[in-house]
Amino acid sequence: MALFAPDVEYGPPPPLGADEIVGLPAVLEFWRGVLARWPDSTIENLSIREAAPGRFVRTARLRHAGPGAGEPLEYEIVQTTILRKGRVVRQVNELSS
Repeated sequence: MALFAPDVEYGPPPPLGADEIVGLPAVLEFWRGVLARWPDSTIENLSIREAAPGRFVRTARLRHAGPGAGEPLEYEIVQTTILRKGRVVRQVNELSS
């Protein structure tokens, strides 16, 4: 998230149940909450490609688990990232089909 622009638009993974988030501080707070609930979270990159100049598409497998969190939450996403001047200005996560 170091490359996120201060006013980044972020669409979290649907299984995490959040609407679009705007602004780096709000994105960081969202992920702090995720890690508080599921402290054992991993992301495995499955593929990444440049779809167009400044636009990347990544497929990843995410897993969230932790004491008292119930069954682990596992899913695959397709993440589209848009860059401007080297900064992430928009990132959207959708469930992989």
